Amino acid sequence: MPPNRKRRAAPENESSEEADGSPPPTQNAPRRRRRDSSSSEGYAGEGSDIRAPTSTDVMVKKLVRLALASEYSRQPLRRTDISAKVLGEQGARQFRTVFDEAQRVLGEKFGMQMTELPVREKVTVHQRRAAQKIEKASSGNKNWILTSLLPPEYRRPAILRPSKAPLESTYTGLYSFIIAVILLNGGTIQEQKLDRYLQRTNTNTYTPVDRTDRFLQRLCKEGYLVRNRDVDGGEEVIEYILGPRGKVEVGTQGVAGLVREVYGQQDADEPDEELEIRLARSLGLQAPHGRAQERPAENAAANEEDGDQGPRGQRRQQPRRRGRTESGSEGEESG
Repeated sequence: MPPNRKRRAAPENESSEEADGSPPPTQNAPRRRRRDSSSSEGYAGEGSDIRAPTSTDVMVKKLVRLALASEYSRQPLRRTDISAKVLGEQGARQFRTVFDEAQRVLGEKFGMQMTELPVREKVTVHQRRAAQKIEKASSGNKNWILTSLLPPEYRRPAILRPSKAPLESTYTGLYSFIIAVILLNGGTIQEQKLDRYLQRTNTNTYTPVDRTDRFLQRLCKEGYLVRNRDVDGGEEVIEYILGPRGKVEVGTQGVAGLVREVYGQQDADEPDEELEIRLARSLGLQAPHGRAQERPAENAAANEEDGDQGPRGQRRQQPRRRGRTESGSEGEESG
């Protein structure tokens, strides 16, 4: 019985295929393969310029993401983090290639660049002695942050969107004010004096952190400030100086702009020369060029009025000198 069933089933299948007029599946398979191969060749011809990502491209993308994530949390991008999280053991020799390519991507797509942070200053005696024992800073100790490449006309407050973080503007204004106070006080300020400045401005009310001391700790952690403790005459002295991020992100130019915005004449066509001279003296900037040229002219005019110097004054005084010498010589002859 089973063999008879198989024989009957075979003719039925053949008759159904003949009625439909469709070829057997064995004939469709080569045609489909030919179509797939031809289509794949066509796609390959159209996208011949597209290349598969290499290991260097992958490392560049990782470095760009790491730089953006570090800047979002206000943490410096360290060379050790790049070696561990981006390059690994195989890409240790490709640091310069990956770094330059990531710098190009950041500039073209995000308008930013990685800027190297300066080394922290050694102020106290203990820090200087410790620095003498340590060898010179190697390339493995370098840190970077992201800074903007946009021109000033694209960074005006009138066209910038407000930050999504509710207290970001308050935080930026407070640390800019503290950095300005430190630089205008000679680059360092004692903790008690800084506390008096913060009390005058009601920082406890407007600080994004619950207390002022924690706010200062956060600024030190993020690199805006550096807190130094030293012992002078048996008493502990605590001072604040400018940190690496504060020097790069704000610096003397940022402080000068803040002072001009607060104390300068906004409607004046020309800058206030007296204010510029004081800023140059306090921040160590270059004195205004126009003021430097006016001083010799003013001195020359004053000297001409007094008659002490200048060709006219000398010519007027020459006959008097000759008369005195002649009278003196005549007196000697008569004597």
